[in-house]
Amino acid sequence: MGGLITEIISGSIAATIGIKPGDMLMSVNGCQMADIIDYRYATADDLLELELLRPDNSHYRLSVKKDVDQELGLVFAANVFDRIRCCANHCIFCFIDQLQPSPRLGLLLKDDDYRMSFLEGNFITCTNLRDEDYQRIAELRLSPLYVSVHSTDALLRQHMLQIKKNADIMPVLRRLIDCGCTIHAQIVLCPGINDGRELEKTINDLAALFPDVASIAVVPVGLTKYNKCNRLRLYTPGKAADLLDYIAIRQAEFRKLYDTSLVFAADELYIKAGRAIPDAEHYEDFPQIENGVGMAAAFLKQWRRLKNRLPKEFACSRQAACSQRADSGRWALITGVNGRAVMDEVYRDLSKIKGLSVDLLVVENVLYGNSVTATGLLSGCCLSTLPVAVYDKMFIPANMLKFDQNIFLDDMTLDDLTKKLQTQIVAVEPNAAALTTALFGQRLSPRRIVGCRRRK
Repeated sequence: MGGLITEIISGSIAATIGIKPGDMLMSVNGCQMADIIDYRYATADDLLELELLRPDNSHYRLSVKKDVDQELGLVFAANVFDRIRCCANHCIFCFIDQLQPSPRLGLLLKDDDYRMSFLEGNFITCTNLRDEDYQRIAELRLSPLYVSVHSTDALLRQHMLQIKKNADIMPVLRRLIDCGCTIHAQIVLCPGINDGRELEKTINDLAALFPDVASIAVVPVGLTKYNKCNRLRLYTPGKAADLLDYIAIRQAEFRKLYDTSLVFAADELYIKAGRAIPDAEHYEDFPQIENGVGMAAAFLKQWRRLKNRLPKEFACSRQAACSQRADSGRWALITGVNGRAVMDEVYRDLSKIKGLSVDLLVVENVLYGNSVTATGLLSGCCLSTLPVAVYDKMFIPANMLKFDQNIFLDDMTLDDLTKKLQTQIVAVEPNAAALTTALFGQRLSPRRIVGCRRRK
């Protein structure tokens, strides 16, 4: 058990003392390293004894003297060094189960690891927490954690998770709170199963734990064409509108009680209901933006702040900064069905720029079915339906691609798609500042907006 080192920061202590990429950090001051949490706490000391393993399986030790707040300069292959704790539940709505068949096995990994919740904001069901986990959470103050609640009715939650053991989440949440942990909760809402009175009970129970339960996200169930549960169905526009009305009433109540809306609806519900995306202020400090709650509002806020700085006229000869990017032909912005709610406004603003020819292309999901409307779940085969040799450039959100490689969900590479469509394809980080930089070569202050957390 140890951490695989993939990079050494130039000029760091690690570079000075000769640690190399490919080495594995086994222990610090005699303590084994199970994850990046162990590493951070162990290396906060000023005197360190490091045990490392070379690729040839030979061990070596190094002594380090440093300032308490000085980093070693190691970059690891993953945040968890031992095996990620996988989900043992069989949730009736599990989206990952609905991705089969999938050409990429990594997509089918279902983590239910409290460490990944703390480190990366992944949602966990807490059904596999052990006494030693609670002890570690308390000792190391691992907070906040992101918890998939779905229902506070123990039997209903047990049914939804499809497990035999007790699934009552309320004692678990109270124990985590006693450990000093703040909770961000999500409810994946399935029509006819955990909505209506069940939703009201769940929100009431969670709200009673405020401020330790700091936010509640209501997220509609997602279904692919591979869904095998006949009880599951999608929200209709009318039902989505009714749900938003109910959430608005509860938000008003909580603002009077707690000075916070507390419960927030996913962007997808506003899009499904055909309603305007609320202003960014509606989402307060965006407690669950990576869960698709307020992501659209944050993007639009940034876009509206930046668009007045865009050129009134597009002329490459006047912009040396974009000489490598610009051309006199046609461009296309690529988005999914949900993304249109944001990109329509971007498209209208870009269309006002004299000399710029740009189209907005909305792509449906042919890999998982047209019920899957998230832009980040579009694959190479979906984009293969776009017109060939019509555009000089196509701009796609980078979250369509694997985080460390230019490959789509179906393992088609960006190069393969470029050759097929006979056009240049530019992957852009999904925020407004990155988009303006990609379009015009203007470096503006970015605000990072990242992809949705995995729903359990």
